[in-house]
Amino acid sequence: MIHTHTKNKIDNQPQVSTEKVHTKSSDSLRKMPFFQQNNKESPVIIDNKYLLLNVIYQGKSSTIFEAINLNKQSACVIRMTILSKPDNSTKILEYFNNLHQFQTKTQDDGKHINKIITNFQDCLLKLHDHGIFINQYRYQVLNKTGPSIKFWFSFFKCHFTYECIILIILKSIDALQLIHSANFLHQNLNLASLLTCLDNQKNLLLTNFQQSSQYKTNQKISQNSYKLCKYSSIGQHLGLQLHPKDDLECLLYMMIELLTKGEFFNESKSFRNKVDKLKYYFDLKNSFLPEKILKNYPICFLEFANRIKFLNPNEVPINYEYLKGVFKGYKHIEYDWTSIIVGVKNQSQYQSQSLQQFEDNFKITSLVTIPESEQEQIPDVQKQLVKTLQSIGDSSDTHPDTQESDGELSSTDEITEIKQIYFFY
Repeated sequence: MIHTHTKNKIDNQPQVSTEKVHTKSSDSLRKMPFFQQNNKESPVIIDNKYLLLNVIYQGKSSTIFEAINLNKQSACVIRMTILSKPDNSTKILEYFNNLHQFQTKTQDDGKHINKIITNFQDCLLKLHDHGIFINQYRYQVLNKTGPSIKFWFSFFKCHFTYECIILIILKSIDALQLIHSANFLHQNLNLASLLTCLDNQKNLLLTNFQQSSQYKTNQKISQNSYKLCKYSSIGQHLGLQLHPKDDLECLLYMMIELLTKGEFFNESKSFRNKVDKLKYYFDLKNSFLPEKILKNYPICFLEFANRIKFLNPNEVPINYEYLKGVFKGYKHIEYDWTSIIVGVKNQSQYQSQSLQQFEDNFKITSLVTIPESEQEQIPDVQKQLVKTLQSIGDSSDTHPDTQESDGELSSTDEITEIKQIYFFY
């Protein structure tokens, strides 16, 4: 279930306004009351097991729900996407679900062994179940998490401490190392694709694998294969073959975004069209000089930028420990939001609603109690929640000169009510 915590109940925390942080998908917010009203009249149950409750997140091509597992009488999270739209996330999560222990290969000189990651759940979401719903939608049952880095960046008014930014970088490198070890490239790294972990508060969970693919040497990639966001690598803008270095380059641009409090990409700047916007992003990154942009920040950030910049794209595997080595002087660091999560856990009494409460709310006991006429309405409810391909809008298929991706879950921006923080237990 979703526990909400009003931020001003935490002592000594910065005050923020209750304004909404939203972007182009503002119509998603208007659909939530429709769902909450109609789902009580026509409850949506998937495979006789999962009752959809509330919309947690609405993107341009996917919707994430709070749900109840009717068999286990437990809360869960379900992500639904349009079946006709390509999505590699199930393939990747299934691969790591079946992998109990991972170890990267030793380099030819035998002098360096990459870190052994014994538990992939420190870096990735766990896929509990998946399938097809009414031949139109793909669904995934996932473990529950805290808010994304994008949420926290908005929550703290675009101001993170250096220690927080360093920890984000280190944990992101761990996650990228894991997927690169299996020859997967993320290809759409951004602030919204990094979720906070509630079990181990220092871990970050990498998500948003819709655009991911397997890396193959000398593989020819169509220029239309890429979706672009402000963190995309130069290679993505140019439609070149991607390498593990490209994911790390995306992380570098994210670091600059966090350090400059969002000013590097000048979000207030207006553009005539997407072509101009993408050209602006490309020119910024193509002319980026670490010594100029990072001169007023701790030297470790400049060293990290240069190590990324001078990586050989054909160097596989990458020496990830070498990249992290610039931050070796920072130990026992925490995220800026750690005290908030601890406060929530200490002050909240976790009393899960029973299945009977859900039955009372939705006036059902099982799938057979839903009249057939109401079952037929399920696709209509879903069509109001998951946008069709014709209305995906700014999400792209994409030639780099014509369309872009804003780089969020399902290539869209989150709509976040800053007044409350949502934790999914």
